[in-house]
Amino acid sequence: MGVSDTNRVQLAYVEETSFGQQVTGSNLQTLRHTGETLKQETGIQVSQEIRSDRQIADVARTSIHASGQINYEMSYGAYDDLLAAALLAADWSTPETVGPITTIAAVASGNTFTDSGNGFAALDVGQWIRVSGFTKPANNGFFKLMSVAAGEIVVSGGTLEDESAGPTVTITQGGQIVNGTTKTSFNIERTFSDLSGERSLFTGMMVDTLALNAALNAMITGSMGFIGSREESLAASGGTGYDAAATGEVMNGVDDIAGLLENEVSVNAQSLGLNLANNLRAREKLGHLGAFDMGTGTVNVTGTLEAYFESATMFDKYLDYTATSLSLVLLDGAGNAYVIELPNVRFTDGSRQAGAQNQDVLANLSFQAFRHATEDVTIRIARFPAA
Repeated sequence: MGVSDTNRVQLAYVEETSFGQQVTGSNLQTLRHTGETLKQETGIQVSQEIRSDRQIADVARTSIHASGQINYEMSYGAYDDLLAAALLAADWSTPETVGPITTIAAVASGNTFTDSGNGFAALDVGQWIRVSGFTKPANNGFFKLMSVAAGEIVVSGGTLEDESAGPTVTITQGGQIVNGTTKTSFNIERTFSDLSGERSLFTGMMVDTLALNAALNAMITGSMGFIGSREESLAASGGTGYDAAATGEVMNGVDDIAGLLENEVSVNAQSLGLNLANNLRAREKLGHLGAFDMGTGTVNVTGTLEAYFESATMFDKYLDYTATSLSLVLLDGAGNAYVIELPNVRFTDGSRQAGAQNQDVLANLSFQAFRHATEDVTIRIARFPAA
């Protein structure tokens, strides 16, 4: 009898149409991963019956639920379904593109782009855009829309330089997801590819937690924590086949971070950690084994930032309890990008200590994100496929 190797374990998922029910007749999406801890938890109750022979009369199964993590290395397009589910977002919004046209100019005063053709009306305040085609590098890149009119947009996230219309410029507003209230559950199938007819099926699986970590000398990594209904063994998949996973490069903390911004200003940092928790809870009822539904709680987004201490400007926001924002721009070698933004955060802990000789002084900060009063958002993720 053969023994299964972890290197031969395949994970795949498909969105459920009915919570906790196996999906059949559809392809499953293969999932890239670096390890997983999915399992069924079983609650038991030991009989309290008193017997003269000192033996336990019975052990009853009183509850089950599924849980565990799937670990990943960040790669464009590989986790978009699960990112949307983690934010309880209904779906990614539809991108908008202006151009390529020659009527757009950059104006340093007010940090604005102007369009004599009045082509900006479809863009939306608060979202992120990608600009390309200008001669001056400062006018290209990723910016946040602070105000929008048909002929003029005001942006943050970079400092524009004066450049007249003439170059062929394209402005793309990326598709985005924000924290919402839409519950999405999945079948997750684990196949032991080196064994014949050995599979696990997890049903009713919802993303409860999401982590992302960017650090020096490392891949950009993370994990997704799931809560679900149950696990069962399968001899064959209920799907009709498998869709291949996206093949984008694994992102790392040197080549693929195009920007780390605090209050839309670039920060020199050694690490950023981000954690999201949906505070899900399994709903159980008499006469039903396993969860029949999932309850949702408060979206709680926290994290840590380890930045070089260069001035008191950012650290004073901790001391004075001043709200700010944080944004991370990821850009792979093929030109695919994500912008992960927390538009309203407070630093909840901080230090800037001289720990020992021959070291840099670091501002070690913890933060808590919360609702932005005008944008009505706690977390936003925008995506930009390569042009």
